[in-house]
Amino acid sequence: MLCHHSNTALVLSLIISSFVTIQPASAEALIKSCNHCHDGVKQDIPVIDGISAYALESSMLAYLDNSRVARPYEGADMKTILTSLSDADFKKLTEHYSSQTFTPIQQTFDAKLAETGKTIHESYCSRCHTEGGSLAEDDSSILAGQWKNYLIAEMKNYRNGTRIGDKKMIDAIKSLSDEHIQALAEYYASQQ
Repeated sequence: MLCHHSNTALVLSLIISSFVTIQPASAEALIKSCNHCHDGVKQDIPVIDGISAYALESSMLAYLDNSRVARPYEGADMKTILTSLSDADFKKLTEHYSSQTFTPIQQTFDAKLAETGKTIHESYCSRCHTEGGSLAEDDSSILAGQWKNYLIAEMKNYRNGTRIGDKKMIDAIKSLSDEHIQALAEYYASQQ
């Protein structure tokens, strides 16, 4: 009987040590999977390094509650991916990405349109997106240095109602023309 307890203890010890070893690897695998798309290379997908945990969680939950459309990308979509995650996975992701440093995308921009965009930003966006949309602490995501294509698509999604957001933001975006949205994207792209 004593031998049986020793074997049980050994088996439990092996299971626990395996679990402890597997957990960091699974966290790494989860982050590697997210980085596959959010690596700063794909122009229609945002860089998420350095965005606040609150903004990241809000964005992810928006997919789950259908207030943000999950478009297919390389055979998957954000809602399907997020549905498979546990609360612990959500926490790992938000903690990891919010602890990283945001690196602005280096991209070409139209300087004249960027000046127009700066004026539009100051009139419509600066209350929530301070310092040109560059602060994670605003909990409104980082706009400065994101891909222009991504920003244009998301602003149009807000404007046409396929992405739900703060009422003040929706009201502001609904008043913007395509030219205004392009100018804003140029302004955010200019902040490198």
